[in-house]
Amino acid sequence: MPTVSIVVPVYNMENYIERCVASLTGQTLKDIEVILVDDGSTDASGKKCDDIALYYPGVTVIHQKNKGLTGAWKAGSLAAKGDYIGYVDADDTVDADMFERLYERAKETDADIVCCGLVHTYEDGSHEAWTEQMEFDGDSFEGETLKAQILDRLINDGSFFGRPLMPNRVTKLTRRELVQKNLLLCSDEVSIGEDFQFSLCMFLDAKRVEIIRDYFPYHYIMQNASMTMHHDIDYMKKIRIMRKNLCRIAREKDAGFLEQQIWNDFLCLTVLHVKAIVYKQKEKPYRELKTEMKKVLTSRSVSWALWHYDMPRLTFAEKLFLFFMKIQAYPAIYLAVRVYFR
Repeated sequence: MPTVSIVVPVYNMENYIERCVASLTGQTLKDIEVILVDDGSTDASGKKCDDIALYYPGVTVIHQKNKGLTGAWKAGSLAAKGDYIGYVDADDTVDADMFERLYERAKETDADIVCCGLVHTYEDGSHEAWTEQMEFDGDSFEGETLKAQILDRLINDGSFFGRPLMPNRVTKLTRRELVQKNLLLCSDEVSIGEDFQFSLCMFLDAKRVEIIRDYFPYHYIMQNASMTMHHDIDYMKKIRIMRKNLCRIAREKDAGFLEQQIWNDFLCLTVLHVKAIVYKQKEKPYRELKTEMKKVLTSRSVSWALWHYDMPRLTFAEKLFLFFMKIQAYPAIYLAVRVYFR
């Protein structure tokens, strides 16, 4: 039986999957299994996964119809046999000692979850690499410390987009039983914040959480920086689905105290979308942009969030922008975004 199972969702990643698997088969922790989940790829990814499995005995492949990212990592998690489960996306890579260090900390402390940081790398070299890690005070949490230091500000810490929790499943090694008992709570319909539902379930059930600070073994590789300028017209629909699912999980876990944080986060994502309507569509006339903003700001869920948010650590500029949104001052919103992103 392996000590660690590593699940890799694969969808149309024929150009990257070999590089990813090479970083996994080269791990200093040898007692691992790698599970590649071909999620209905339409390119040569499925065949490449099969070829890799023939070459590396520790690699297995699951082929399934396309279910999306959540459906893929759930299938791999269900098949996992290791004591702990880790995740790597097919276009990313990890340092050779990543899973040994995470597993050693888990065994030393009997932790349910061990977390590390990651480094964002732009493959086209358009931006400098930058690191990200958990923003909690301390590195060992259990009992009242876990609730006070992590759960009470798990999703929003009172600031704008204040997410001390890195929701990424790829920066965590999690006890297998903890993952498998929560699979049904994670909805395949969620297409934004897929990892948030995973982390919410795990942290609410964990008895002990460990964080390895200033350690960034996961390389989150951005393939095309220009993709960040793509305007998603279905974004609001997607974040509403995410919010509803997170609230459902909180209620299922008897953690209703998190619902205000979930609404705060939903509002922050809405702000980002309203700004994106203007700065990602600079070629459109104001009249069209106003129509898009009005559709967002007059919706029931956004209106409720604007009148009921609780973020005491907002800056004056953030409060002012939210006020413009609340009173639907579209010219002020437009000018503020154009000036800031000029």
